[in-house]
Amino acid sequence: MEFVEGGELFSYIHEQGGLIEIHVVHIFRQIIAALIYCHRINIHHRDLKPENILLDRDTMTVKLVDFGMAALQPTGKKLTTPCGSPHYAAPEVIKTTSYDGGKADVWSCGVILFVLLTGTPPFNYSGEDRHLKELFKDIQAAKYVMPDNLSPEAKDLIKRILVTDPNRRIGLDDIWNHPFLRKYQHELNFVGDFARQDHWTGPLPSIAEWTTLERTTIDREILRYLRTLWHSEKEEVLIQRLMSNE
Repeated sequence: MEFVEGGELFSYIHEQGGLIEIHVVHIFRQIIAALIYCHRINIHHRDLKPENILLDRDTMTVKLVDFGMAALQPTGKKLTTPCGSPHYAAPEVIKTTSYDGGKADVWSCGVILFVLLTGTPPFNYSGEDRHLKELFKDIQAAKYVMPDNLSPEAKDLIKRILVTDPNRRIGLDDIWNHPFLRKYQHELNFVGDFARQDHWTGPLPSIAEWTTLERTTIDREILRYLRTLWHSEKEEVLIQRLMSNE
């Protein structure tokens, strides 16, 4: 795999104790662009946290990693598996009800943004069971303390993301166009083509040609990976789709 010399974003934040705002804007914009790319092909990460983001410290370029809990969420469907790290999990995920993976990822981004700016998560308890219950209670109530020293733009974006009702929570496109991500435009060369979303996300993946498979030519290992993504479908359904002429 590609080697990212700087290691985890978590380590960098820990060393710095929170980053200066211009660096936060640069890093957070990349995280949002990566998520926009994933979500438009219906892949939801579900375990976003600084430990799962790698950082090249020379260029301040980040990479999302560890898609072990990622899920494909077909249009119009919901996810049901509670997963992710407690401090970064959305309220609807820890309630163990069906949820929109995209909105859950957005919540995690809000927690990451808070950590980038302050060095600590907004909801913070130890791993003991009695504290975990308090942690979940605060997450479900979006109960946290907003630091006074954050900029108005940062405070506004955090407030729009950390909304317990996923239907009222800001979406990725609106985050992309939020004034916080537009700060330091000239310093970060976020102007002209560089300010366009498609410059960062690139074109949608496409298949130039497709040879219809036969049952005997379906690779069992690849099929196993497909079943992980399309976990709600039976194996025979996937096989029939792979053998379809459509």
